Formats: sequence, structure tokens, C-alpha cells
Amino acid sequence: MVKVSVIVCTYNQEGTVGRALDSILAQQCDCDFEVIIGEDGSKDGTRCVCEEYAAKHPDKVRLMPKTPNKGIVDNYYDCVRAARGEYIMECGGDDEWCAGRIQLSLDAIEKHPNVVQVFTQVYYRKGVNGEILEPDDHLFPFGLLKGQDVIDGMMHQRSGQTVFFSITRRSKIMELMDEYPEFFNGRKYLTEDKQLTILLGTKGDFLNIPDCTYYYTMQGESITRGGIAKHWCYARNMMLMSHNLAKAINYKGSLLPQYLHIVYVGCRLTLWQLVKRIFPFT
Repeated sequence: MVKVSVIVCTYNQEGTVGRALDSILAQQCDCDFEVIIGEDGSKDGTRCVCEEYAAKHPDKVRLMPKTPNKGIVDNYYDCVRAARGEYIMECGGDDEWCAGRIQLSLDAIEKHPNVVQVFTQVYYRKGVNGEILEPDDHLFPFGLLKGQDVIDGMMHQRSGQTVFFSITRRSKIMELMDEYPEFFNGRKYLTEDKQLTILLGTKGDFLNIPDCTYYYTMQGESITRGGIAKHWCYARNMMLMSHNLAKAINYKGSLLPQYLHIVYVGCRLTLWQLVKRIFPFT
């Protein structure tokens, strides 16, 4: 019986998805696990690489059917629906796992029946093979965390404060997908993880452990990287999500920190555009 389902969402990552898959398949653990690849209509050779791994490891790797580009939300949660494991883990197509990630995460969540999700720390990699940096701005303290405290933290999250979940109870994700389908379908939101963690806060507790188990690659452009304009679009979308989540769960806390962050990013964008008009060579 499959205990853990590892989801790998990938798009235009021909040069790195093999490394990500190798780091997962090399995991040594006391349980059976599967790897589900959500290849989202890449324009390069990413799907060919994924097909090679699925053919080479038919007992471990399942490649989702080829479809036009769906976006991160539908791609990720279609993989969750297809999963057979009791627990969900994930790896980006340009990222990499540290040895022992599955066993460490599984041991942590199974020791705490009330915990719905476990966080671990990550190493940041500058570029595909660049400098490795350790995290320096933790959103939550280490140890057991109450669901409401995690909701508050995620609602007030600032740029630079990151949280990476390592393992989640699939049954809880499925419950939330039934209860709040508007947050798990379509292209309205630009990320798949923030809404999940906030809504999980209504279902149980969390555990934040200090071990770094993941290499997160910072390279190229994405919705969170690529200049102040993209930063503005992302911050605005996260504000929209926070506002709608607050309504959905009847959140009583203040969203003022999120509003202030939007104003801050907007002012930076306006100032930068003004500078470019005055000094077009910048």
C-alpha cells in the first residue's frame, strides 16, 4: 500500500526536472511511495524527460495525461485527486530534496495525530548550480503550532517570510477541496499552497521543525520573481486571496498588514516607473 504520494509540478524545466526526480527516487524510507508528475503543457522537452522517468520506473512514477496548460492550481490539485497515498509531499521541477526528507517528515506527522501539516526549512540555491543560502526570516517558531496561530501568520505574511510544508494529510486536503472548491480550481489565484495552509488551520495543528530538507532554486522569472511589476501582481493577488479566505472562514483578525504591504509595493512600482520616465536609460 502506498503511504506517501509525492507531487512534482513542472513547466518548461527540461534541464532540472530530472535532478528533482532523482532526488526523490533516491530517498531511503520505511514505506512505499509514489511520484506523480504534473507536466503542464511545457514548450520545451520537459515532457520527454518525464516520459523517460515514467517508463524507467513504472512501479514508482506516474505521469499525468498530456493536456493544454492548466496553471499551477489545477495542475497541482489534479495530482492530489490522482494520488493514492495517505500523505502528500511535493517537489518543484527545478528544486531538489535532501536525503531523508520522506522519513523525517513521516515520522514527525505520525507522532502527532492532531497535526495536519508539517513544515521544514529549506536551503535557497541561487540559480541551478549556484550559491547555497540558509533561511534567515522564519515566519513561525519551531515546535507545535495551533491552527489559529498559523492562520494569523499566513494572513499577515510579508515578502521574504516563507513557509514550506513538507507533508500533509491527504484526507484533510480532500475535505477542504469539497468544502471550499473555489480555492482549488481555475486560474483566479496564482499559487496553490497559501490557501491550503490557511484552510488547514481550521482542521488541526501544525509542526514546524528546524531541519533543512529541501533545496529551493531561485532563478529566471516566475510569478514571484522577475521585477517590481510582477511583485505587484503577485502581492495584489495574495491580498485578494486573503480577503476571500477571511470571508470564507469568518476570520476575525485584521488584514491591515496585507493592505499596508500592497501600498508599499505599489509605491515602489510607481516610484520606479517615474524614475524610468525621467531617466530612460535606467
